[in-house]
Amino acid sequence: MPRAAGVQEYLQQYAKKFGVLEFIHPDTEVVSVRPVATDGMPGSNGWDVHVRSAATGPARTETFDYVVVASGAHHVPYLPDIPGRERFTGEVTHCKDLRDEQITGQRVTVVGGGKSALEVATRAASNGSTVTLVQRHANWMFPERLLFGTVRSKWLLFSRLSEALLPTYHDPAYVRRIDRIPASIKKTAWRLIMRDTLATSGLSKLALHQPTTPLPHGLVRFGSIPRGYVRHVRQGNIRVLIDAVDSYTKHGLRLTSGAEAPADIIVFATGQQRKFPFLEPAIRVNDQTGHLRLYKGIVPPETKRLGLIGFRHLFQFPLGMELCSHWLSSYFLQTLRHAPKHEEMVKEVENRLVWQDRVFPGSGGYEFGPYTLHSADELLDDMGLPTRRASNFLADLLLPVNAEHYAGLAAERRGRVHASSKSS
Repeated sequence: MPRAAGVQEYLQQYAKKFGVLEFIHPDTEVVSVRPVATDGMPGSNGWDVHVRSAATGPARTETFDYVVVASGAHHVPYLPDIPGRERFTGEVTHCKDLRDEQITGQRVTVVGGGKSALEVATRAASNGSTVTLVQRHANWMFPERLLFGTVRSKWLLFSRLSEALLPTYHDPAYVRRIDRIPASIKKTAWRLIMRDTLATSGLSKLALHQPTTPLPHGLVRFGSIPRGYVRHVRQGNIRVLIDAVDSYTKHGLRLTSGAEAPADIIVFATGQQRKFPFLEPAIRVNDQTGHLRLYKGIVPPETKRLGLIGFRHLFQFPLGMELCSHWLSSYFLQTLRHAPKHEEMVKEVENRLVWQDRVFPGSGGYEFGPYTLHSADELLDDMGLPTRRASNFLADLLLPVNAEHYAGLAAERRGRVHASSKSS
């Protein structure tokens, strides 16, 4: 697993190779994004982007034909409003802003039940801290290996065969024959996966860590178990409380059960808010329930020349963003096989949100989760590119997702456009 410095170096070299460094403006805040005045749909004539640079000082306005919002789903931390903050004498932070020196040797209380919460608790316990982890309920977390530690999890969880065990994809055009496995077989398979997950990870011996939501519905909170987490729980270095927070106290948190969680520092691993403060309120991205309303999870139907990257969220995140970027580029260039009309876009959003709320309650309208290959098929087909990427049928069916299979998309897109222009 590469470290942060290695990832940063890779991104810098990538940007240098493809000549984009000169177009990057660091230390620049986007103050607002407004459509150029128009009588039609917002964005029809482009966008005025107001920016403020730390180097140049005053805000300035630049006009662009297209805007892509790539700020991601995890840039605005959510800190719950809990009464009594003034009473607590310690430190309060969100896991997004946490540094190891803040938790080393401290009494740490972590609030949250997802992968980030478990990672913070493990980091704190590994740094000599005493840790209390408060979560409303246990979520499904997978070990690096399954089948009692004999097979890497990706071989069982990230293939077409494993996706066939999921509820049927929302668009019937991308439902293959294998996806129609009888429901009874799917239910049995998931029951075996659940048992193996608990046994292999060691969570079967920790009653508080056994989720009550069955798979696959529980996959919306999916994560991998941090190395050392189970060991620290068994050794008592991490105390797990299934409870909710009531209020702050002078020395930590009071829970709804009346229990106390003492702390020198409280870390909230409570997720992020999908907010876009730089977009005008008239630019409809979220609805009143907080669901993102994006066609294909990328384009707001009520606008022109505007797209969001990072909100067709997949477990295979980098590959998903690569595919979405190619799709959005094709959409802007009007080279998709089919140019969707406004009514069609709105209907797709409505139908998909109903499906997501049914198969993954709490997904917020942007979580496509384990449907990596279904999602890839849908976007590739829109671009007129082949959906089968492996060398043969069996490899396509059984092998885990391989990003290398999608490495030539830019050349494939150029070839398709060239062929289309010749035929016309």
